[in-house]
Amino acid sequence: MNTPFDLTIYELVFIGLLLFVAASIQGLLGYGFAVISSPILVQIDPALVPALLSLLALPLTIRIFVRERVEVTWSPMKYLLIGRVVGGPLGLLCLMYLEQRILSTTIGSIVLFAGLASYFGWTLGRNSINSFNAGMFSGVFAMIAGVGGPPVAILYRDTKGKEFRPSLNAVFTFGILITLTLLLIDGRIYQDHLYMFAYMILPSLLGISLSSKLFTKVSDKVISNGVIWFSIISGLVVISRNIY
Repeated sequence: MNTPFDLTIYELVFIGLLLFVAASIQGLLGYGFAVISSPILVQIDPALVPALLSLLALPLTIRIFVRERVEVTWSPMKYLLIGRVVGGPLGLLCLMYLEQRILSTTIGSIVLFAGLASYFGWTLGRNSINSFNAGMFSGVFAMIAGVGGPPVAILYRDTKGKEFRPSLNAVFTFGILITLTLLLIDGRIYQDHLYMFAYMILPSLLGISLSSKLFTKVSDKVISNGVIWFSIISGLVVISRNIY
């Protein structure tokens, strides 16, 4: 049996379970899908990142955004979205000119940054300059690692959950469309990515659909702390594996 990217059946099953868990956490917290899955997928096959994550994340972010869109305040997002448009092409340049080992190390660094930012509670005032910069770095990070959330999360950290989740996923939806368009233009979305999407969309959608039921006995705080420590540890592991 031929499988996408020459992955074994065991690897496909493992990836399906990984994405199920990651999507469940995304549905509960509003983030976490790429932060959890990206550092593991890049170790299995670097070609899976960022195209597969972007393809899978799009329906997830749309679902969360549509579910809670009435809570989004659009006016502060203008500069954030402009920055996202600028950041996408910058990230694509990194993909084109950096060797794979450096890209993998960069992915580990982005995930580590996400964990440290959450652990220390870094915040930014939502002014035009900070919003533009957050959008730009989100675009760069998303293009390199499929992890565009941390800069935007820092910008919105002081908001309540009912605004935090849909606001992040509104930006993610817009940003992922930019990422996928640029990847498609540059020829970085392969037929195997589409096969992987077909295999993995079901566990991803199941995860986000069952998120509230799966974690009924676990507080959001415990899960959030788990994501933070996973990000820190997995980021360090990816960096160390590519340096030594």
